[in-house]
Amino acid sequence: MADLDENVTKKWISKIHPQQKAALKKNAEIVESIGGAGESIGEIRESMNKARLVWNEGGPEMEIMLDKHIPGPFREVPMRLYKWKDKPNMPVFLYLHGGGFKLGNQLSNDRQMREIAKEWGGAVISCDYVHVPEHTFPDPVIEIAAVLEWLSEEGANWGLNSNSIVIGGASAGASIAFGAAFELHNNKPNLIKGIVSIYGVIDDNLESDSMKELGNGDFIILTEYVKKVYSDYVTDADRNDPRAFAVRGDVTNLPSVFIAAAELDPIRDDSLKLAELMKEKEHPHFLKVYPGVMHTFFTQSNIIDQGRVCISDICNYLKQTVG
Repeated sequence: MADLDENVTKKWISKIHPQQKAALKKNAEIVESIGGAGESIGEIRESMNKARLVWNEGGPEMEIMLDKHIPGPFREVPMRLYKWKDKPNMPVFLYLHGGGFKLGNQLSNDRQMREIAKEWGGAVISCDYVHVPEHTFPDPVIEIAAVLEWLSEEGANWGLNSNSIVIGGASAGASIAFGAAFELHNNKPNLIKGIVSIYGVIDDNLESDSMKELGNGDFIILTEYVKKVYSDYVTDADRNDPRAFAVRGDVTNLPSVFIAAAELDPIRDDSLKLAELMKEKEHPHFLKVYPGVMHTFFTQSNIIDQGRVCISDICNYLKQTVG
């Protein structure tokens, strides 16, 4: 059995793209240059934010790039608004960063947001949400649902088309995007026109094939780490709430979804499961698995070609969904 496990690991390691290897090496160098990853939650957050500043260097310049705050149920919610060109009545992509429900902020994917805003042409808003341990499920979902309702009512004052909103996110951010869509389904079922899921947290399955084969630490994420992320965010009593894990819900209550998965990601199969559920229900969705890359490849679009391909695919989905 040990030999079999070793052979499986070697098979997957052989698939790692050289650009993904280069990104891992660069990230390790960046973390070392800023003094390490940190130990306390505050230090880890600060380290990640500093590392993201380096990753976000370069990229297109915006005609409009403004830091905003809007009223929320727990605080003034911070966000950044991007417009490649300042035009009226622009469709909106509301993006939520990843970080295991604990890390990151509205600036985590600054470069990717500028790249999307330029290629797509619509307005992009990168929004923060309350984090673990200060807040647990369902607080982030409730906060982002409130943000969406605010945009639908007040977005015109920012030159936005409040009837053309797509929400999306990476990893934990995708979970919250789905959660907000389920949260709003009963009262405002048509508010969200589409969802973008980038290697999303969609299920809590620790026994999937991808988790068993890739969760040993050679592919960024350890199974034990994922288990702790989920348990810190949501209690056992809430595990069947679709606002926490989208596969638990009726997928026909969602708008169309673009599902991006990384081939070498331990949680890859969760995205495949959601796509299969949507296929069974004949619900509109688009699935793409990006070869040779791992969880976080989207955030390294300046090194990894598949990150840029994913950005173009997202832009095409946005154009098809809201113009």
